[in-house]
Amino acid sequence: MESIKESLKHDYNLAVDCFNNKAYISFFRNVRPAIEWICKLFIRDVVGKKIDYDDIMEGRKTIYKTYDSFKIVSSDTKKAPTGSALAILVPKAYYMKHPDVFTSKMDNTMKRIRTGVDSNSKSFEYWYSVASEIGNHSGASSMDIEIQARNCATTFPGFIDFLDANHILSDETISFLKQLQNFSFNSVREKELSQAKKQIQEQDEKLKANSQIIQDQSNTIKEQDSTLLVMQKQLAEIEKSHLESLERNNDIEKQLEEKISEIERLKVQLEERGINDEQEETEQESSASSNRTSNTNRLTERLTISEWDVDESSMDDDQLDLIERTLDKSMLVAGCAGSGKSVIAMHKAEQIAQAGYSVILIAYTKSLNGFMQLGSNIATHYQFFYHYQWKNIHKMPSADYIIVDEIQDFERDEIHEFINAAKKHYLFFGDTAQSIYRHFGKKTLSIEQISEMTGLTTLHLYNNYRLPRPVAKITQGYVGVDVMPYADKVYRNKEKTLPHFVHFPDFNAQMNAIAEIIRKNPDSTIGILLHSNSLVEQTCRQLYTAKINFEYKFQIESSAERKVYGNLDFRTDLPKVMTYHSAKGLQFDIVILPVYEGASSDDSRKSLYVAMTRTMHTLYVLYSTPLLLPPLNNVPSHLYLKE
Repeated sequence: MESIKESLKHDYNLAVDCFNNKAYISFFRNVRPAIEWICKLFIRDVVGKKIDYDDIMEGRKTIYKTYDSFKIVSSDTKKAPTGSALAILVPKAYYMKHPDVFTSKMDNTMKRIRTGVDSNSKSFEYWYSVASEIGNHSGASSMDIEIQARNCATTFPGFIDFLDANHILSDETISFLKQLQNFSFNSVREKELSQAKKQIQEQDEKLKANSQIIQDQSNTIKEQDSTLLVMQKQLAEIEKSHLESLERNNDIEKQLEEKISEIERLKVQLEERGINDEQEETEQESSASSNRTSNTNRLTERLTISEWDVDESSMDDDQLDLIERTLDKSMLVAGCAGSGKSVIAMHKAEQIAQAGYSVILIAYTKSLNGFMQLGSNIATHYQFFYHYQWKNIHKMPSADYIIVDEIQDFERDEIHEFINAAKKHYLFFGDTAQSIYRHFGKKTLSIEQISEMTGLTTLHLYNNYRLPRPVAKITQGYVGVDVMPYADKVYRNKEKTLPHFVHFPDFNAQMNAIAEIIRKNPDSTIGILLHSNSLVEQTCRQLYTAKINFEYKFQIESSAERKVYGNLDFRTDLPKVMTYHSAKGLQFDIVILPVYEGASSDDSRKSLYVAMTRTMHTLYVLYSTPLLLPPLNNVPSHLYLKE
């Protein structure tokens, strides 16, 4: 450590002397070794053990980033780091010793420290490159060199102040750095240059900000117009199909001609905007070819699906136990809605891929697949399919590990297909309380039956991180079928708002209320969930008429086929309109359940349970029947708000 300090003091003070005497070429020649020494001092102080530091500096070992952590490993190149490579090692060394700073998404202090470490290391990397070029070539003008030298010199006192303010290094090391010579920035010319630079930067920032605002407004308008055009065309196609099914007369023929003309006009407008309205094969949920619209321009990348990005330090013991289990056996995991099953499934997929095995992760619906992909790192690590895509489009490809989410939605033969596709092991995640496809004729298996079939002991996730306690008291006590009774300690969501059960005179009044909720909550994710596709279609028409921008998914079944319509894109913050079934596995800040007309059978109660448990904060149940119907009529009035 002392030899590093002596070398740094010599080269750094020499660089300061050259700068203060305006010998800028010499400054750059001396600042290069100073940058190397200050990086070495940082790494030595943070790493602590001299043997580890020596191994890194001599190229025997290096610091390697795993999925979400850093560790010292043997070096493949055996090359000692020099120059800018030392600057690159600075943040790696710090995050290896302080993993909480690297993984934290919530703590503002840690986020600020991470930003400071990253930006300072990149500054050293940049100025080392500049110093190398200027130190070896003197072709630039003296004015250019002076400006660059001043910008470079300001990096060092700023870095030392950052280390001191945030206690990044040991007190002894920071005390040593603060005793180094000071750069002189007090000349009249420096003040003039600094002021001019500041004014230029301020003007540039204003221009960039204004340009971005204009661009964002333009993109928003284009997105809104495009979404409405797609919606208008799909509704026109549905009306055309309805007219074609009616007995023909002059009036019907005239309406049909007008509708065909309208569709053609909308097609032209969509083509002019470059929007592809052709549709692709849909998932097993639709059981036929569909006409799914391609995604249009993105409104915003605001939604970062933070619920997927969970580091292991934030997990509970049950979740960590599953993460830490060895990869030498298959697993069957059961957990309630909001217990983190999908998060664990994705962590296991990433963990297995990092270990060098091939992995396929399968979700039941295309909607859930699209939602989960926002939080996954699948570009180079593992494959992620929705079930119809895996089975019918890709013909059931195999992998070392097959991971399936929502396993309770599959039949025995389908589960055997997953098992047969797994070269080594399979991992199944599910919840019997959310098994809702028996209503549609599927002979799905409960978690208990899957356990008996596979011989696997069921592993459980007990805690719930999504559902607010007031909603959980209702879903667990009065709605769910085969669910665990409500236990306060299980629910970790701090939201205390009671759900709203609201009576309206008719459907139109409910739609007006929904439009108002959307307008009042522009920064919230909103799910508008209905118990049938026809009601989704009707709701879309009403919102379209009210000029509300939204996304949707519904299917229309005729005697010949079943078609899926929609434009769901979970990268936008637009409200999503869909059926209870399509919403399985999803979650929203606000969930609205219009046209509640009761749920008397076990299957309908399970569907209602799925819909109600999609909320993370606020739940609205809207009804127009004279009385609130079962099972919600049994809920004590103190558990919900009447409006």
